[in-house]
Amino acid sequence: MDKDISKESKRINSSEQEKTRIPLIQIDNMTWWYQDSKKILFKKFNFSLTKGDFVVVTGKSGTWKSTLVKFLIGQIKPEKRTIYYKMEDMAEFGDDEIQRYRRKIGIIFQDYQLINSLTAKQNVIYPLVLDQIPLTEIKKKYEAINTLLDISSIETTEIKKLSWGEKQKIAMARALIHAPDFIIADEPTWNLDYESTLQIADILIKANEIWNTIVLVTHDTVLLEYLKKHIDIKTISLWH
Repeated sequence: MDKDISKESKRINSSEQEKTRIPLIQIDNMTWWYQDSKKILFKKFNFSLTKGDFVVVTGKSGTWKSTLVKFLIGQIKPEKRTIYYKMEDMAEFGDDEIQRYRRKIGIIFQDYQLINSLTAKQNVIYPLVLDQIPLTEIKKKYEAINTLLDISSIETTEIKKLSWGEKQKIAMARALIHAPDFIIADEPTWNLDYESTLQIADILIKANEIWNTIVLVTHDTVLLEYLKKHIDIKTISLWH
């Protein structure tokens, strides 16, 4: 993540982005349901995600939100001319294109999906190792993440010895380290206490302030109200 960690960098990038405003993700009038169910989950659903956005998708646990995440990560293939990534129809993506697309996004899972046999630091840099990034570049990117999240005190700790909040912090660092096009945080505070929830919220706020694009999926009203007080967000409700 080779970025100057400051609000000024976001202001400059925001000015540049205004010139194009090409959406990272665009969903146009999508109507969709599972084939084994008569219940329509999305009816003429529209969604737009542009660089620098902080979008919060709210709704009941285990309903439309998880399905939307599956669309956003390419797990469910959409109908033609409904979901676009940088103006490209995702319905036309083959398996290789989907894999390349997924490497351009950062995903923070509910259950973290960390590798227990690795240390916290090894988990954070794992995506860069997979992409065979040079060690000097990995070091530089890790230092930037450490400056943002302050994880040096737990970097050599085994995953199984970390608290829930620390595990989520490492999961967030892993999602951020390769400077993704956008980040999907899927219920990141689902099993955290109040203090840890606010810590995660602050990390998301910091990440957005340095021009990371965030899609937060949550039914945590405490988290939502805290974010509303501290940063501009766009809210999409899937409660109905």
